[in-house]
Amino acid sequence: MQTKRIKCPSCGVVLDVQNSKNETVKQFTCPKCKAVLQVKFPRQQEPLEAKTYYAPPKQPIADNGATQLAGGGGETQLVGASYGATQLVTDTPKISTSAKLLYDGICYPLEEGQNIVGRKGNTSKATVQIATDDRYMSRQHCSITVTTLPDGTKKAVLSNYQNKNLTSVDGQEIETGDAIRLTDGNSITMGHTTIIFKIK
Repeated sequence: MQTKRIKCPSCGVVLDVQNSKNETVKQFTCPKCKAVLQVKFPRQQEPLEAKTYYAPPKQPIADNGATQLAGGGGETQLVGASYGATQLVTDTPKISTSAKLLYDGICYPLEEGQNIVGRKGNTSKATVQIATDDRYMSRQHCSITVTTLPDGTKKAVLSNYQNKNLTSVDGQEIETGDAIRLTDGNSITMGHTTIIFKIK
């Protein structure tokens, strides 16, 4: 039975996932934040068995006065799931993607991990500061957590941070405690400012 230790990308809790059914992909729910997670396990192959087949003993054969040995030998075969063939398994090429925010012709790249998005200002502690005069956007308005999936693609999850005013994604208001997975082209409204999320 295989066991993998993972960290939930949504809440950060460390979990030990056991693969008792030898599945290549195990799907389960995080016990803390209830996020649906998938873990990939390497495929296990059945052990190979060696079987040896013996030929009858070599017998002398007379041929025009010359004596030759015929028969004999033997053959060893590997029997199992791979039928004696060795297969080279290579990983699928990983797709390199990046996540960013677009506003007023400016691109704001999102880093791996937690990105605090807010209005630009001298006292702002946001890691992604949007250049806007919109006073309804807080200086630390929302959090976008970016993680890299096993295939190399990015996953981005948005939640409120220290905002005093509305946050919405494609017109749907985000409540405190909500965690919304973003997709390419989502419109994120913070206060009166609308930003486009892009992932490629």
